[in-house]
Amino acid sequence: MFDADRISLADCNLRVRSFFVAGSWLRRVGASVSQTLFACVVTSGFTVVQARAQGTDDFYAGKILKLYVSAVAGGGYDNIARAFLRHLTMHLPGQPTGQVLNMVGGGGVVMANWAYNVAPRDGTMIGMPNLSMVMDQIVMPGTVRFNASSFNWIGNIEPQTMSVFTWHGSTTKTIEDARRRETVMAASTKGSPLQQTLSLANLTLGTKFKIVMGYNETRVMAIERGEVEGSASSVQNFAVLAPHWLEAKPSLINILAINAKERLQKFPDVPTMLELTTDPKHKAMLEFMMLQSLTGRAIFAPPEVPTARVQALRAAFDATIASGAFIEDMKRLKVEVEPTSGRDLADSIVKVLNASPETAALVLKAIE
Repeated sequence: MFDADRISLADCNLRVRSFFVAGSWLRRVGASVSQTLFACVVTSGFTVVQARAQGTDDFYAGKILKLYVSAVAGGGYDNIARAFLRHLTMHLPGQPTGQVLNMVGGGGVVMANWAYNVAPRDGTMIGMPNLSMVMDQIVMPGTVRFNASSFNWIGNIEPQTMSVFTWHGSTTKTIEDARRRETVMAASTKGSPLQQTLSLANLTLGTKFKIVMGYNETRVMAIERGEVEGSASSVQNFAVLAPHWLEAKPSLINILAINAKERLQKFPDVPTMLELTTDPKHKAMLEFMMLQSLTGRAIFAPPEVPTARVQALRAAFDATIASGAFIEDMKRLKVEVEPTSGRDLADSIVKVLNASPETAALVLKAIE
């Protein structure tokens, strides 16, 4: 069974616990587990049998499993979350009812803070955060009230590669154009991946993006109407955000640059941001921001959830990712599933929270 609902910020009673986050800086790391491994584990029957042996059948039967998404309804995160939860509940012992709720604000920080400090810790709440969640712990210390390494990471569905782009009607069609003229670009909120990426481009690439906040579900319409000239997005999200943009021949958008180590096979003519700067400090900042890919479409449970239920959720995630029906649903959404297991994701995040304080400080200054 599946049900969908929304929640507003007014419904959130956000209480803040005092805590200390020790030495938190990001370092490049990444871990990916192939679908083949997931399929082998699930086919063996080990994951489901293990979860049931730990007594989770009785707990989830008749319960509602709530998946909180830190993005608006109808967008890429939301559509993927709803499809994912339909399959996840079928693979959990007891097959609970699934319910998706949208909790937006602060570029995703509101939901993450709530999940860390307020959400139930019994296994009935899971979250899909913005891809910047781990990075936020470093670059938004004044608003973050969580330790990313203390969440119970369930898995990541796909990585994300950030890009900056303009509408085909804009005079700005290349990075050189963006360096010469002011280009009005849409972002959702301060601290969001969109604002962070555009601000970083201004500092490291010398672009003259004028960033206008307040565009959430209206962003596509604003771009197409010419109210703004472009924005930032992960290239994976275009297929969900506005699939007709890239399907049109010629394309309806100009992808100016991507933040990746190498050019993408799908967009061989689009330069990487690393190619567009020779400054070693700027290159380090761009590589630092690439770490956001780690939690591109991640799922977590709050801290202190009983171990058996975390294991059950991870087992259900593995089974979902290996499911042919789920993969078909993702294909319909034009999502390329490249999963990372919960354990590998958790290990990576622990390692990531240790990078150069100097680089982190430069990034923080750039996106303020």
